[in-house]
Amino acid sequence: MKNIASAIMAIGAHHDDNELVAGALAKHKNAGWHVVSVVMTDGRYALGKSSEENIQLREKESLDAAALLGMECEFMHLPEGNVYPLEETRNALTNIIRKHQPAIVITHPAKDYHIDHMNTSRSVLEAVYSCESVHGRGEYPPCPKPFLYYSDAWFTPFEPDEYVDISNFINLKLDMLRCHKSQIPPDWVEDDNMVGHAKLQSRTRGIEAGIKYAEAFRFVPLHARLRVSNLLGEK
Repeated sequence: MKNIASAIMAIGAHHDDNELVAGALAKHKNAGWHVVSVVMTDGRYALGKSSEENIQLREKESLDAAALLGMECEFMHLPEGNVYPLEETRNALTNIIRKHQPAIVITHPAKDYHIDHMNTSRSVLEAVYSCESVHGRGEYPPCPKPFLYYSDAWFTPFEPDEYVDISNFINLKLDMLRCHKSQIPPDWVEDDNMVGHAKLQSRTRGIEAGIKYAEAFRFVPLHARLRVSNLLGEK
């Protein structure tokens, strides 16, 4: 079981979602933290086609990206496009959080452009809230609630209250995104695909924060817990 003071967990709906916060994850990894990526869906859709082969391909792409950073992966294998804030989903997430005992959990904002993102956000909120309850059932015992952060959004408004300087990790972040080849149309130039978009967003957030490249987050208070800033939002 991981030490609660040295683990950070990103929970994303799809296989490439957590790579969008790879700068912050890499910064924590560089400081000695254990990094865990949780992927909710099975990735059956790739460039408009659905197949069992895609499921295996998407998981391999996630593992290839994770190897660049040195992070651990957990796959929940929910059908893509069918993430719902159900009790069994919350319980499975609660069990994963209890297993790793992260100090920080990052997930999608409650308002996002994709229904899988929004339902993942709701499920994570409930799981974080539940992980210290003695009434829940699971393989692992209750653990303290981690601090919860929403990650930046695409295509919808997002108001951050914390920025992380990822200037030293931008190239690693982009290389991790490039591992997801099934999500990159071969005839698109990089400026127009998700790699170029992620670089532009990181630069835009960096300008807002007065640095080269940044990732933006919003803290989610649970029972008005005080924030304990370390690397994410380090003061």
